[in-house]
Amino acid sequence: MFRTIATGCLLACAAFAAQANENAPKLNTEFQITCPGRPTMTVTEAQYGLTTIMWPGDHFQIAAGNQHSKTGNGDKVSIVLFRNGDQMVVNTSDEDVFFSYVGEQKLVPCSRSSERENSAVELQRTDASGKLAS
Repeated sequence: MFRTIATGCLLACAAFAAQANENAPKLNTEFQITCPGRPTMTVTEAQYGLTTIMWPGDHFQIAAGNQHSKTGNGDKVSIVLFRNGDQMVVNTSDEDVFFSYVGEQKLVPCSRSSERENSAVELQRTDASGKLAS
């Protein structure tokens, strides 16, 4: 009897732990957006508010943080301002993505792929002479 109860408790704990891991926020995510006027862009959202975009032709831009705002009809949006002046606007309720290219005044709607977790790369630490630090 004790074994049955203990086994049941262990199974319940394992199920709760698995559910908790599924709901944990992803640390580094990646998705693609396709917007009129530019080839498909890969967006990477990393820890600490770092966002990057890259697209064919060795184009790469970076942004630090984002701003939160509301549209005229009350939808919450997240605005990412990239270093070159491009802006990505994400409607946080439905994940719709819009993009504004530097020098343009209008937002263009984009299609978005599903999000996937992207593993972080651990870099080795070196001292000033280039030797691996311990």
